[in-house]
Order: sequence, then structure tokens, then C-alpha cells
Amino acid sequence: MKVKIFSSPDYRILDKEVNQWLEDNNWLKVVNITQSTGTATVISIWYTEPTVPILG
Repeated sequence: MKVKIFSSPDYRILDKEVNQWLEDNNWLKVVNITQSTGTATVISIWYTEPTVPILG
């Protein structure tokens, strides 16, 4: 399992970044999403990559 972490003090920028990443990586299987808020908002997306054979 891997994790992608996003952080920004501006939730609007964070929202755009997260949505763009999810759109660009729609082939990943999202396992869990967590959020914490302080001076900045942090969103962690836990995901797995599908197993695909290597073509060669």
C-alpha cells in the first residue's frame, strides 16, 4: 500500500490538487482517505496499484 499526501493552508487549492490527482490516477484503488486540520489542512490518500504484467 502507498500513500499520497496533500497539504495546503487554502482548502480551495487543496481541493483542486486532490481532485486533479484522483482524475489523473483513476486506475488506482483508493483504500482510505484521512484529513487533519491545523494551520494547514492535510489529506492523506492510501491506495494500491493493480498488478499488471510487464509487456516486453
